[in-house]
Amino acid sequence: MISVVEYLLNKASEVEIAEHLSRCDADFVPALSGRVEITDYAKKIASKATRFEAWSGGMLVGLVAAYCNDLEDCIAYITSVSVLREWMGKGIASTLMNKSIAHAKALGMRQITLEVAIGNASAINLYEKSGFVSGRMSAPFVSMNLNLKMGKKMNSKRDYNAEIKNTDNHKYAYNFDFDVMHPFMIKSFEPFFRNGSLLELGSFKGDFTTRFLPYFNDITCVEASDVAIEEAVKKLGDKVYFVNSLLEQATLPKRYDNIILTHVLEHLDNPVLALKRINEVWLAENGRLFLVCPNANAPSRQIAVKMGLISHNAAITPAEAEHGHHCTYTLDTLERDAVTAGLKVVHRTGIFFKALANFQWDRLLQTDIISKEYLEGCYKLGQMYPDLCSSIFLMCERSDK
Repeated sequence: MISVVEYLLNKASEVEIAEHLSRCDADFVPALSGRVEITDYAKKIASKATRFEAWSGGMLVGLVAAYCNDLEDCIAYITSVSVLREWMGKGIASTLMNKSIAHAKALGMRQITLEVAIGNASAINLYEKSGFVSGRMSAPFVSMNLNLKMGKKMNSKRDYNAEIKNTDNHKYAYNFDFDVMHPFMIKSFEPFFRNGSLLELGSFKGDFTTRFLPYFNDITCVEASDVAIEEAVKKLGDKVYFVNSLLEQATLPKRYDNIILTHVLEHLDNPVLALKRINEVWLAENGRLFLVCPNANAPSRQIAVKMGLISHNAAITPAEAEHGHHCTYTLDTLERDAVTAGLKVVHRTGIFFKALANFQWDRLLQTDIISKEYLEGCYKLGQMYPDLCSSIFLMCERSDK
């Protein structure tokens, strides 16, 4: 009878991890129990590591545990690789290593590192086959590294004050954003609001923040541009607690019941890492993330492709690049990044059917051609055809898996 191996992510409990490591103890070089207290180590892995697991018949037969929490340097660290002795030689370790490498790439990591005993030839051979190369030695261990060449360290040279400035042919924000999209975003969010606190990440000059005041008394805003924060403080005063910091580097005092991330993710150097930090560090146990991004498949962008103005739906225009855009999302790629970061996607939709560019909408809104009823119709149509909306919206909840 051939035993079937199933590969899963983060299924094992703390107890199951401890049992597995204890069974593998003697096969670690040197023995694991001589270096750590296995129960405590299993607890740390269960709470802080991403686990790539091989299961058969309800038993954890293989495990690779990696810490992927270095948001600044984008370096993952594999802390443990183990396979039950009777399951060795079946390619399980190689498969788990490949899955951990693929996961690190998806997170935007630029390097994976691990340590192995200098005399552990079989393990070194496994890691070399996966592409790792030996580095610094500190007896009895040698450090091995895999450069992924996918992620990048956060660009500290970005000028966030410059990115929010209007260009010759493109505004950072349009009246369409303030007068149409903001109210309809609130309308889309309102049924899902949790009582309690709110954290807005990337609050710009506070215009959208103002719309949350009737709903929340405890509001914190994180914004990278000090110029934008100065203007926001003038509008909101002490009604809001402001933090001038990059999202990836901000230190906040607590977890939040509601987190707002609208038209920000496409600006980030490592969006999956940012979402992972939201899930693991800032989102309360029953909290909700309201994630909104511009939609690559909006009819206005598809028309621009047919006009020859952009090469494809998800293209980044020169003006968008000047404003710090790194990508343009569709519903499937946005959900991919949210799930990769560990979030649970509860609700997905689009906000406002949109066939015209923002500058065209700004001109129309100055006339009597567009009525309140027409705008409401575009909003309702967007509920039916989310892939044809101006923006796409995911409501996510925290997940520990």
